[in-house]
Amino acid sequence: MVKHAIIVKQYKERNMIKKAKKSLESALSDIPFVKIKEIKSNVRADNKVIDFILKVLVSGKPTKFIVEVKSQGEPRMIRMALAQIQTYLQAYPNAYGILVAPYISDTSRQICKEAGIGCIDLAGNILLSFRNIYIDRSGIPNPYSSARLSKSLFSPKSSRILRVLLSDPIKRWYVEDISQEASISIGLTSRVKRALLEKEWIKEEKKKFYLVKFEEVLDEWVKNYSYTKSQSFSFYSSLSEDQLVGAIKKECIKRKCKYGLGLFSGARRVAPFVRFLRFFAYIDGDIETIAKILQLKKVETGPNVTLLRPYDEGIFYALQNINSINVVSDIQLYLDLKSYKGRGEEAAQAIFEQRLKLK
Repeated sequence: MVKHAIIVKQYKERNMIKKAKKSLESALSDIPFVKIKEIKSNVRADNKVIDFILKVLVSGKPTKFIVEVKSQGEPRMIRMALAQIQTYLQAYPNAYGILVAPYISDTSRQICKEAGIGCIDLAGNILLSFRNIYIDRSGIPNPYSSARLSKSLFSPKSSRILRVLLSDPIKRWYVEDISQEASISIGLTSRVKRALLEKEWIKEEKKKFYLVKFEEVLDEWVKNYSYTKSQSFSFYSSLSEDQLVGAIKKECIKRKCKYGLGLFSGARRVAPFVRFLRFFAYIDGDIETIAKILQLKKVETGPNVTLLRPYDEGIFYALQNINSINVVSDIQLYLDLKSYKGRGEEAAQAIFEQRLKLK
């Protein structure tokens, strides 16, 4: 098994380098005064191996591009790769360093720019600034992010760590403490912590870590989230919102199940000027039975009541009690409303401006 894993890893690395060469050659072929003369792979330098060196003519003058290829483009990995390239450049003082990765975020791109190193990703983004060469192409989205990120940082259990960090951004946490707070294993907490460090969304000091990129984390989570992840039940009711809230609260207390107003119904409690006629609530219990007791009519079109069965218990983290009524956290309200689109995005912005911006 170990030998097989090594072979697979080596294959992936070779394939990545092959794609990197193709991408770089394609970018340079558009420049009339640049001619590629030779590509040398696996060049040894100071007991290390440079992925490949590109020998080119720039306006007739020979030069070299020192190229390092990485399988990940997270900021922390980028900084390590840049340090590696700068070491190589000591042996090639007139050369230009270029970093290649599957995708390089704006943050990683800025790190490369500040270091004076070029970068290119397989999505098509590129930044090269050397002599009279200047190519700057950005804004092409990451074609690799959704599946990988949702499986790691934004999966139900892993995202509980994000809930804790976003709810109290200045607090510093030991792994053991935050794993207990988020109700997940220490092993998973450690893996999430490593991923967050790679992206430089957190900092670590004396074994404690804390959030440093509040808005960036929130924005990335929005891209990987939809309130439809929770099971939705649509009804029509002639009850007023206050009557609905009172009845749901009573039934949930009786059945010892959790509830929390969500989306627009929750937003009205924390940002009162938000207006929307539909009622929303999360219920971690027998929704069908509760709906029957409340005489809610199940409908396919024109519902004015939506009850949601949470996809994960993290939905109820930092549950708020407002005038004796449970409301999901501001973070949960923001995520849900952003994914609702239209009026939801307006309401989400109100939540952000009034409740989250100062965090």
